[in-house]
Amino acid sequence: MPDHFHFLAEGRSDSSDLIRFVSQFKQQTAHEFGSVRGRLWQRYFYDHILRGRDGLDAVAWYIWMNPVRKGLCKEPEDYPFSGSMTVEWKRKKRPEGSWTPPWNDRQGEKRAG
Repeated sequence: MPDHFHFLAEGRSDSSDLIRFVSQFKQQTAHEFGSVRGRLWQRYFYDHILRGRDGLDAVAWYIWMNPVRKGLCKEPEDYPFSGSMTVEWKRKKRPEGSWTPPWNDRQGEKRAG
């Protein structure tokens, strides 16, 4: 996405540290980017911890479909900045249902109201 970044990460142990991971990622990428263009990241970030009902495949497809929803491409495979470091996602079957982030869940708003 031109104005934000999505990623799906899973800690490998109980001592995994998301804040440290994001901090190091932002520092390393900002260093590379900064020598060319200037400031890359804002100070803070938004995270969402997945719950048992949040299927990993559905969440991953939500991320891969983001450029399609934003009109940047017709198919997620066409967006050059999408990818995965763990699966061959372009060959992966799309899940039947779709995942909706809790901050964008219109059904939840209807149930609550």
